[in-house]
Amino acid sequence: MLRLLIPYLIGIIGVVYLKLNIVYLLFGFGTIVLLFLTMLFSKLNSNYKYRWLYGALIYMGLAFSGACLTGLKYQKTTSTSKLLTNQNNQLIIGKVIEPTQLKKRSIKAILTIEKIKTQNIWIKGRGKVIVYFKKNNSSEKLGVDDAIVFEPLLENVSPPKNPHEFDFRKYLSFHLIHQQAYLNPDNWRLLKKSQSKGLLRFANDSRKYLIQTLREKGITGKELAVASALILGYKDDIDEQSKDAYSSAGAMHVLAVSGLHVGIIFLIFNRLFSFIGKFKHGKIMRGVILILILWSYALLTGLSPSVMRSATMFSFIVASKMTSRNSNFFNTLAASALVLLIYNPLLIMEVGFQLSYMAVIGIVIIQPWINNWFNFRFWLPRKVWEITAVSIAAQIATFPLGLLYFHQFPNYFMLSNLIVIPLAISILYLGIITLSFSFIPIIGDYLALGLKYLIRFLNYSVNSIDSLPYSLTENIRFSVLDTWLIYLFIICIISLVAYRKFRFLLLGSVLLIAFLVSTLWKDYNDLGQRKLIVYNISQHTAINFINGNDNILIADKKLIENRGKLLFHVQNNWINNGVDNEIIIKTNDLINKHYLFTNYNLFGKQNYFQFYDCKIVIIDGKFNRKINNNKLSVDLLIITKNTSLSIKALLDAFDPKEIVIDASNSIYTSHRLKEEAHELNINCWSVLMDGAYSKDIY
Repeated sequence: MLRLLIPYLIGIIGVVYLKLNIVYLLFGFGTIVLLFLTMLFSKLNSNYKYRWLYGALIYMGLAFSGACLTGLKYQKTTSTSKLLTNQNNQLIIGKVIEPTQLKKRSIKAILTIEKIKTQNIWIKGRGKVIVYFKKNNSSEKLGVDDAIVFEPLLENVSPPKNPHEFDFRKYLSFHLIHQQAYLNPDNWRLLKKSQSKGLLRFANDSRKYLIQTLREKGITGKELAVASALILGYKDDIDEQSKDAYSSAGAMHVLAVSGLHVGIIFLIFNRLFSFIGKFKHGKIMRGVILILILWSYALLTGLSPSVMRSATMFSFIVASKMTSRNSNFFNTLAASALVLLIYNPLLIMEVGFQLSYMAVIGIVIIQPWINNWFNFRFWLPRKVWEITAVSIAAQIATFPLGLLYFHQFPNYFMLSNLIVIPLAISILYLGIITLSFSFIPIIGDYLALGLKYLIRFLNYSVNSIDSLPYSLTENIRFSVLDTWLIYLFIICIISLVAYRKFRFLLLGSVLLIAFLVSTLWKDYNDLGQRKLIVYNISQHTAINFINGNDNILIADKKLIENRGKLLFHVQNNWINNGVDNEIIIKTNDLINKHYLFTNYNLFGKQNYFQFYDCKIVIIDGKFNRKINNNKLSVDLLIITKNTSLSIKALLDAFDPKEIVIDASNSIYTSHRLKEEAHELNINCWSVLMDGAYSKDIY
């Protein structure tokens, strides 16, 4: 199965990154099939020396199959995008297909399009969209399978408007979503409240009922949020502080229902129903029951990629036991991946899917080797070392992906997993028992009390580890090339240990040197960079001067106080440019102050700046215009804070090479100023309309 999976994966990844034309893919796939059939009925099939042709054609057929399935999905979403954004659309009927999410100011829902009214004719719709409803009683009561009718206010999801910012459009495209809309109460109506009990709705209602049961038993606040995530896969109630603490401690995986949780469920019910195997056809009966339980739990917890991987893999294991056949682990793992990727090829782009499979592979391959480093006589130290070995193995297998996607590394991951994994297993066991006996007053109450204090101890442990000095290494720059080099290096080290061949040591050394050279080359290039960036952060001013590894940001007070919002838009760019800790200055502090940044080649006096030879003036709402006979020649005018001055008035005092209208201005002001600059034949850049402004200073 692994040999079948690899060419299939190559086909998927080829389409994702190269966006190959579906017509050519189908033609290629048809050609391969025709060649294969020709060989079956020709004399070549009896010639031993041509046997490799069969393998080559099968591999090519699998690669084209993966590419075709992926290409068909992309083609379908492209045609759907054109259909949904048609200007002649009058009304759209959509159905809620996932549980709604409560945001600070809105209700988020994912809809599948059922019908579209165009020129007074209803046509069948297709595709998915994201809709944000303004909070009210009606939107808060929306549930799975509810149908609504709404005005066609859909817009294509915008690309990132700042350099190296998280690409939400690309992320949604892997979920086959390209449009979104914000709806006020006047823009939509509930068409039909679902009365059916479909599987998704039943699972969602069951999860809500179980969460409410825990709440009624006295589990509230952070304890309830963690219990809901750890036992039932509902993570919406976890606050940002808790998420950061678990992430920094390297324990975030226990809050996302994954292979650990599914494995525990499998062990519990496998032992519970072991007696069935004694009856006639008992193995088959027990296997069917276990598979139903596994997928019921997967459905209950939201069918995340890691849960689907685990449920599929354990289903294959159960099926092999039903037929009394021993299953090779890698064959089972590859089969589960192949089944899931045939169902949805774009699952390969899910971070959870990648991390889940890599963690399992690391545990199976690396953990036995690490576990053999030490042999302990007594049970407790032996178990402690087994958990530590699992933690190290999983971290080795997943840390390149963690650095690539999250740019951070939890330094105390061994300590946190040593505490967190036993606690998470205990909480899952006790949580299932508590929910099972919740209808018995006294027993259910005491079980819930024990669960509450166990979760409280888990939270306390995680927060304590997070508060330790140097608990997290952040802002690590790591590229896709770095990820491949490190994974190939890890494979060489494993092969060296397994086969004791010098060539693996040599190849591993070459890969490590290549990684170090790549890192040094990027650091060397960073030393010569000189950049000016005006970020697109709505209603805020953010001007960034980057000089080598030095980093100075000028921003308004409100943005600086909202550090989470600031870092969301700028941090990835800082990491990509390899800059050190930033110096942040409030725009309000510029007035009546002189700034000389030593060794930064930046001088500031009130609203006037010089960065190397680039002269910059920041125009705000309080700027006093002084008209002189000699205009001040500047390279850049940055207009902020909805200034009442016109472009023509500014040209009386300045002779700018270029004008930038930053994101603190309103759309109306930005449009007005840009139109005026265009009429005056002045180069003008509107950050709100054109995206972040970036300039290399030479």
